Formats: sequence, C-alpha cells, structure tokens
Amino acid sequence: MKTVLLTGLSWLLLSLPVAAEENAHDHHMNHGSAPEMDEQGRRLDADMDHELTPEQLEALREKIALYRALTDREAQLNMAMMGPNYEWYVSDSSLNGDVGVLVLSHGVGENSDELFVETLKPMAAKRPTAVSFGMAMMMSSHIQSATDDLTAAGAETIVLVPTALTEHNTLTRQWQYVFGMIDESSYLDVPRVQTDADVVMTAHFDAHPLITGILADYIDEVSTDPANEVVILVGHGPEDIEDNVLDLEVLQPHVDRIAEKGFAEVKLINVQDDAYPPIRAANVKKMRRWVSGAARKGQTPIVVVVASASFGVQAHIREDLRGLEYVFVEKGLSQHPDYQLWIETAVEERLAAGLN
Repeated sequence: MKTVLLTGLSWLLLSLPVAAEENAHDHHMNHGSAPEMDEQGRRLDADMDHELTPEQLEALREKIALYRALTDREAQLNMAMMGPNYEWYVSDSSLNGDVGVLVLSHGVGENSDELFVETLKPMAAKRPTAVSFGMAMMMSSHIQSATDDLTAAGAETIVLVPTALTEHNTLTRQWQYVFGMIDESSYLDVPRVQTDADVVMTAHFDAHPLITGILADYIDEVSTDPANEVVILVGHGPEDIEDNVLDLEVLQPHVDRIAEKGFAEVKLINVQDDAYPPIRAANVKKMRRWVSGAARKGQTPIVVVVASASFGVQAHIREDLRGLEYVFVEKGLSQHPDYQLWIETAVEERLAAGLN
C-alpha cells in the first residue's frame, strides 16, 4: 500500500515547491527578484525550498484526501522529489501584440515540456505566448512572471488556455482562483496574480471535434482490423468521484464519434491517478478486466492515452497493465499538428465572445 501511495502522490505533486510568503507580483515587480530568463525563455528558481511546514501540511490534508493517507515523513519525502514550477516564454522577445496567450499546463518533465513548447512555436510567432508549468499548488510566482512578461510585450488582454481535459478538476479551479475567477483555492491560498490586463479563459478540450480527430488519427496508425478491435480511451482523471462522473460525461462524445469507425467496442475510463488509493485501484482493476476480456474473445485491445503531455500518466498505465497483451497508443495530444490548431481556435472563439 505504501508504494502505491508514494507513487501516486509523486505525480500529483510534480513540480510543486513551497508557497512564497509575500505577494508574488510585488516581489517580482518591485524587488526585481524574479528568476532570470535563460536563453530558452525559461524562468527557473534554483533555490526553491521544498520542505512543507506543519501548517502547510495540515492545510493540504484538509483539502486533498490523498494527503490524509500519508505520514508526515512520507509527505516530506515526496516533496523532496519535486522539481520547480516555472515559466517558459515561447515567443521571441522582439514580438509585441495587444493580445497575449498564457497556456496553463500541469507539466511533466524536461523532455515532455520541451516537446510541448516546440508545438506552440508557430502560434507564438504570431502572438506573445508563454507557458506556466505546474499546478500552482503552493506558489503562483511562475504564473505572475508569465503574466508580467506578456504585458511587457504589449498585451492588454491575456487569454488563458487550460490544458486539463475538462473543467471538472482541482487543477482548473486552482488556476481560476489564482486569477480571481473563483473565491476558494483547491490547494493552498497562494498569492493571486496582479495585472492591469484583461484576463479571460478559453474553453477546455471537452468534446471538441479536433480532439476527437487527433485521437482517431492516433488509433488509425495502429489499427488493422477495426471490427475485431476494442478501443479503450484512458485519461488521467480528477481526484474526486463527483468530478470524475462529470468529466466522463463531457468526454463521452469522443467515444461515440470513434465508435462510428466500426470498432467492436469503444470504452472510456479515467484511472484517477491522484485519487485515494482504493479509488484508483478500482479503476485499474476495471481497465485490466476490459483488456483481458477483449483478448479472451480474440479481439485486439487498443489502449489510447487521452492527455496533452507525451510522458507522464503513460508510464503509470504501462505499469497498471503489466502482463497483459494490448496495443498502446501513448502519444500525447500535443504531438499532433491539430493540437496547436485547437489552441488557436479556442483563443479566437474566446476573443470573439468578448471580455465578459
């Protein structure tokens, strides 16, 4: 049990350092202490402290069920494994524009984050664009610095693009809290972003046909006999049971559209990778039953990861399905050319809707 808990939490808390003690905007703008931007456009704080205070740990346990399953030492050990939240400014410093785009991403690791940024570069050549990597669980200075860099490039309107699949999760609600869109944080009460720019948020991926198209293309790359193949769409999923029900309902149209291609069956599940261990274990048991059941019928199970990043929950799903025979489609949505098209479409639709 302990191994499962530590593994799940280490991914839940990826790239999450301890909260700053002061207003991040004042600290950045008035004291000039934001990390220097490197030649790739990243602002990384090399001196970030990762140790939880007793007060922070108590606050997290009140809001996150998984923390209540860990001892103090287990929580501190997981925190010590984490890298920093950080900003990656994608556009050339010479580009100016009155609309800036801030992509909000969970982040996974150096290789995946770099691949993600490469995907955004064509769009970033048109509008000032930055990415904030991390869950803003205990800090928001990386989001503040990204906001400041976009306004420094002339942005009077900043369009936020959340890369969670739907809005039904704690991560989206924390981002909304950081920008003053809702009153209660999902994690800790980090400093809220301060800016004179108008800030709006796009829709999530939800059931957008472009996302269905990406998944369908990935499936087509490995499919040889649709009538004898069972497609299993697997998402990271939210921690809470109630959020998970809503999340699956929103994503169901992807299942319906892909089923029209003539597969024996198309299924959808979230592993709820950061959920309380018995909840996650039940999802894994169901997923394994689907895979093994298809194989027993002589069908080929095709497991498709539904996630932006190319590395992350994929590794967990591989481990979950150890010992079973299946075809694995592990590429992240962001590897597909239509991913950037979706972001550009979402930004344009949000701007067309006005600032309210």
